[in-house]
Amino acid sequence: MTITQSSTLSNSLRIQYLNDYQQGAMRRRFYDIVAMPIDRLSAAAGTAQGMADLCKGGTVRITFLSDMGVTTTPMSEVSDITPQVLADAVADVTVDMFGDGIQTSQKALIQYFTNYGSSAPEKVGLNMMDLVDFKAAEASLNGSLVYRAAARASLAAGTTTHYASDSVFANVAARLSQFNCPGWEGEGKPTSWAALMDHFVLNDIARGANGTVVLNVAQYQDKDMVLNNEVGRLHSFRCVASGFAKTMYGAGLSTGGNTIATTLTTAAARLARTIAIGSTTNLAVNQWLNILDGAETSSTFYPGNERVKVISGSSTALVIVGEGPNGGLRFAHAAGATIQDADSVHTILFAGPSSLAKVYAPEIGEFGELVGPKQQGLANQWTSFAWKWFGGYGRPSENWLYRGEFAVSEEA
Repeated sequence: MTITQSSTLSNSLRIQYLNDYQQGAMRRRFYDIVAMPIDRLSAAAGTAQGMADLCKGGTVRITFLSDMGVTTTPMSEVSDITPQVLADAVADVTVDMFGDGIQTSQKALIQYFTNYGSSAPEKVGLNMMDLVDFKAAEASLNGSLVYRAAARASLAAGTTTHYASDSVFANVAARLSQFNCPGWEGEGKPTSWAALMDHFVLNDIARGANGTVVLNVAQYQDKDMVLNNEVGRLHSFRCVASGFAKTMYGAGLSTGGNTIATTLTTAAARLARTIAIGSTTNLAVNQWLNILDGAETSSTFYPGNERVKVISGSSTALVIVGEGPNGGLRFAHAAGATIQDADSVHTILFAGPSSLAKVYAPEIGEFGELVGPKQQGLANQWTSFAWKWFGGYGRPSENWLYRGEFAVSEEA
């Protein structure tokens, strides 16, 4: 008689863990969708020495060849043509190894009625893509080309000319077209690019004077949809809206009359529904409050920055609603973290399918590798899941990416 044993199920369990890991990873993927994967073998030209040289200095070098010049002189009947010599250039992508994980005791899995064990692979996958997409956002949103109505620190939610509009899309489309930025192309269809944004920006565009030019995704055929979270089209762009779009919290104008400038008086844990702050002066119910690990005034981004809605309470127990799974904080914050309510700067990334370059090690994979479950300790009393990823992102061509920075009416 054949008996199903725990060892028989190990493969199916491993497949389920991998599926959960991938589910978490794909749920977070956003800026990565405009990246062209270049695995380590391709970047190293497939040679043993090339692969050995790849990791020296932590960079991968991508090479470019120039176009030929246009010759307008007719060919001679007696002299041969003079061949052209192409110019070359390089772009370096910084790569490194990243990883993180979680470990749970057997006692905790037995004692606490939670889905901790079954959710672990998905949480690990989500955390992996948090890092990978953060690296993609860093590369894509720090390019040389930027479109904004005023300096970042001067963008004001109360100024309508600082909102995104269809005219911005028309202007950026003309510029990307001039720069020959590669896009998505279909038979008999014009080139299209992606515009990655959050829904606050999308709402301002739709409510503008020409908001009706946004073609809803339901109005075109399924086969024309190429991007996750695609909600419509505007001019030559596929509008992609997600809560994962980069917002520089509190990086805009500090408007008068309702300015909050204080700090956390005690550390705030993940999932916390209340926080303690130094002062509630000018604080109003139902307003946005920024919790900052660092100010994003230039090219440095802080993945732990977040924003919450104030519900009620006092300075010692301020009730908030945030992005965490339970409606609380998503990230932990140390005592002394900045609390303020300056206008935030919301972004649109205008790009094509190969505007970013992503380099990764094929033996680990494009989206990293799940490690575990591993039982550890002399009594196998701990179970751990972890992820690891080797790679990096870079801008192969500065003229293939455009960053838009805007205030939004939501904060007016």
